[in-house]
Amino acid sequence: MKKIFLLFAVLWMTSIAVTAQHRSINVMQLMQRAEEGDTAAQYTLGYCYDRGLGLRKDVALAAHWYGKAAVQGHADAQFALGDCYAQGDGVERNDSLSALWMERAAVQGHVAAQYAMGVACLNGVGVERDAPAAVRWFRQAAAQGDADAQFNLGYCLEQGIGIERDAKKALFWYEEAASQGMPEALYNLGRCAMEGLGMAKDVKRGLFWLEEGAKRHDVRCMTYLAEIYEKGEVVKRDTKKAEKWRRKVKKEKAPL
Repeated sequence: MKKIFLLFAVLWMTSIAVTAQHRSINVMQLMQRAEEGDTAAQYTLGYCYDRGLGLRKDVALAAHWYGKAAVQGHADAQFALGDCYAQGDGVERNDSLSALWMERAAVQGHVAAQYAMGVACLNGVGVERDAPAAVRWFRQAAAQGDADAQFNLGYCLEQGIGIERDAKKALFWYEEAASQGMPEALYNLGRCAMEGLGMAKDVKRGLFWLEEGAKRHDVRCMTYLAEIYEKGEVVKRDTKKAEKWRRKVKKEKAPL
C-alpha cells in the first residue's frame, strides 16, 4: 500500500519544520504537545519515529503515536495506522484492523485510503469481498486524481466488475490515468485502439499510446508492438521493427 504523509523536513539536529503549519518545532516541544493530546503533533511524532527523522527509528512507537492521533479522528494518522496493521509494522499484522482504520480515513476523503479500501473490497482483504463497494471507493479516489484508482475504475468498467460494463467510460478513466504517465493505462489505451474496444479501431492512436508506454519501460507495450509488426495484420509487416522491440523486451527483463 502507498504511504501518503504530510510534508515536512528535518532541520539541524532535532529541529523539525512542519510546512503545513509554517513553523519549526523542536522535538522536545513536539513530544510535549503530543503528550498533551495535540493530534497534529502526535501524527508528526509518529512519522518521525516511523522514518527515523530527528529520532531513533522505532516502528512500535510510530504505531503508538499514529494510534493516539487516529482515535481523535486525524485522517492521515488513521491511514498510517491502517498501513501499519497491513504491513505488520510496530503492531501485529491484522487485515481487519487495517481495513477499519483505512475506512475511517477514507470517509474523511483521504484519497490513498479510498484507493486502499477499493483494493481491500475487490480482493476481500480485511473485509468481505464486495466489487460494487470497490468501484465506489475507486470512483471517489479517481475523482481526486489518483492514477491507480482511475486505472482500476477503468478496468472494472471494461470488464464489468462490480458495475455494468461500459468500454467508453473505461477509456475515459484510462485516459485520465495515462495523462499522469501511467504505463499500464497507456497499454490498455493502445490495446483498445488497436482492437476497437470502446472506440473505432485507430491504429495510429494505438501505436502512439503503446510507444508512449514503451518509453516508460512497459514490457507489455513493447511485446505488443513486437507482435503486431511481426504479424503484419493491423500494420505493415516489419521484421526489423519487431526485432527492435524484442531486443528492448529482453533488455528490460535482463537482471541488473
